[in-house]
Amino acid sequence: MGLPKIEFSSWLKWTERNGIEDSDKPGVYMLSKFKMAPPPVADPLDENVIYFGETCNQSLRERWVQFDASAFQLKRGHSGGKTYRGTYGDDGSDLYVAAMPVKLEDEVLRSQFIRFAERKLILDFVVRWKRLPKCNRK
Repeated sequence: MGLPKIEFSSWLKWTERNGIEDSDKPGVYMLSKFKMAPPPVADPLDENVIYFGETCNQSLRERWVQFDASAFQLKRGHSGGKTYRGTYGDDGSDLYVAAMPVKLEDEVLRSQFIRFAERKLILDFVVRWKRLPKCNRK
């Protein structure tokens, strides 16, 4: 069995995130802030990427509920959401999300692939920009 390619959905506004196909699955996601409309293809090396996240045991949608609660409702549950709130402190109107749902059936393989993909994306970003995305921490 081959591993899936690391490729993302198109960018959607944060408020439209549940429209991402297969977001009821675990996977990797990235967040960006765009003042104007985002590019048609979600590029993990775009300088506007502010966060890479993953979920292995929940759906992307469930994880996004936690991010939203921490970023915009002053609740606990997502360190990236808390970092977002501390860094930007806004309403998220210019926040976009793209996702890579992972549909591998084998739970161990799926979890390891998801963790690998997120770490690889962060590493590639750091190599390109010489810094972490603004809401990812060491």
